[in-house]
Amino acid sequence: MSEEKEREKELEAELLAELEEELKELSVPVSIASPEYPKLMARINNMDDRVEFVAGELWQRQGEKLGLIMGLLYGALIGIVAYVLFML
Repeated sequence: MSEEKEREKELEAELLAELEEELKELSVPVSIASPEYPKLMARINNMDDRVEFVAGELWQRQGEKLGLIMGLLYGALIGIVAYVLFML
């Protein structure tokens, strides 16, 4: 039994070593001081600003629609209540 456990531990260690080597080969080094980095960040910020603007406009239109509907409902309710009061 102890031989099997030792063999399993050895196999796990070998497998981990192989996986670490594969990960080192697959990893791509990234240079932070790239001259394209500021350009890329500027483009990302520009896109983010556009998305925020469009999202804000959409929510504003949604709010205007909701406000219109609520205003019509409150107006109809007040009109019905006033009609009932004057009919008494």
